[in-house]
Amino acid sequence: MTSFPEWHETTLPNGLRVVVVPQSSLHRVAFGLYVGVGSRHETTENNGVSHFLEHMLYRGTARHPSAHAQNLAFERLGGSLSATTHADHTHLHVIAPPSSLAASMELLGEVVAAPRLGEIDVEKRIVREEILDDLDETGRQVDPDNVVRTVMFGEHPLGFPITGPLEALDRFEEPMLRAHLDRYWVASNSVLAIAGLCDVEEALGLAEEHFSFMKTGERAEASPWAPPAKTVRRKHVASPGSQTDLRMSWVTPGERDALGPALELLLRVLDDGMSTRLYRRLADDGGMVYDCSALWEPFIEVGALDLAAAMSPTRLAEVAENCFSLVQELADKGPTEEEVDKAKRRHRWSVEAALDHADELEALAGGSVLFDRPRGMSAWSEKFDTLSASDLREAAAAVFRREAMHVVTIGTLTAAGRLALRKLLG
Repeated sequence: MTSFPEWHETTLPNGLRVVVVPQSSLHRVAFGLYVGVGSRHETTENNGVSHFLEHMLYRGTARHPSAHAQNLAFERLGGSLSATTHADHTHLHVIAPPSSLAASMELLGEVVAAPRLGEIDVEKRIVREEILDDLDETGRQVDPDNVVRTVMFGEHPLGFPITGPLEALDRFEEPMLRAHLDRYWVASNSVLAIAGLCDVEEALGLAEEHFSFMKTGERAEASPWAPPAKTVRRKHVASPGSQTDLRMSWVTPGERDALGPALELLLRVLDDGMSTRLYRRLADDGGMVYDCSALWEPFIEVGALDLAAAMSPTRLAEVAENCFSLVQELADKGPTEEEVDKAKRRHRWSVEAALDHADELEALAGGSVLFDRPRGMSAWSEKFDTLSASDLREAAAAVFRREAMHVVTIGTLTAAGRLALRKLLG
């Protein structure tokens, strides 16, 4: 039986939660700040500000007063700074040699404590290019994931693109960024996670030394999602190209719902390797697509489950019908015990594989504390042990309802494809 490292969790006097997961067999250490703010905490007026602030944190500190100087400082220590903005949180993290832990953590503290937020116009040009990557030549949104979230969640912030719209960039100036930093990047709304080759007491001491500057503040509250009175169930965005992107999506319960674990394991039955149902149906047996995938994106109170594929426009009807048939089979009959057993084993192996990667340990620990998930790797390894095939069938039946399905297509939609989607939606 695999021996998992102990998690060491404490709360600093200012309210910052700190979790340390030592793993002596590694040769790297990862540490990161998880802040409970993302696009779902924004409004139509400031959509994209969390993502833009994340970019601006690369723009230097007093000691390292440019993006280049700051990146060079981290890289001279053998590490690198990375950041990602999500709908419900922002993650700023570093992977470094253990010998550089103290200096690297001091530097990350500086980035959060006193960012210069300089060269805003330069960063606006960079983010503009990032946003343009999701738009066509007329300015329409053509990223399938962004479009389907808008269809599913409407005007609620969960339907906002994380990068925000182009026109919002003009509103992002230093006072707005400072206010956003001051409101959300506070101790009570954040978690510092440290994992890999490190001494627990040293790591906790460094956390207090370099992050006690954070004011206590308050945890961010996001407006809860409720089903809109009028639901958009299908949207097509015409776009030139040889393939059409398809998203078939369902709004689901959130991760804390009783169905949450079953939905997570159900996703592994659908898409966790090339022997699972989705790839076998669409590719191995059907030869309809080159690539396909399934995703469950859970939030606290709600989630979204997507089936995704790209195919020639003439195959759209066939692919959509097979996707719907597949989930209906799971809702009617459930997966086999063999499928469930394989999904459970692959989950356990994925948890054990995190022992070989400091950044994966850090992500597991930091996310668990930020979102109040079960603590410790044993809990994660065993989280699906009591689930049965009938539990997954019940979850599939609750979610995969025809009347709750949303369909987005980006590309060319033939008459046959349009007719097939109308029939599927009932």
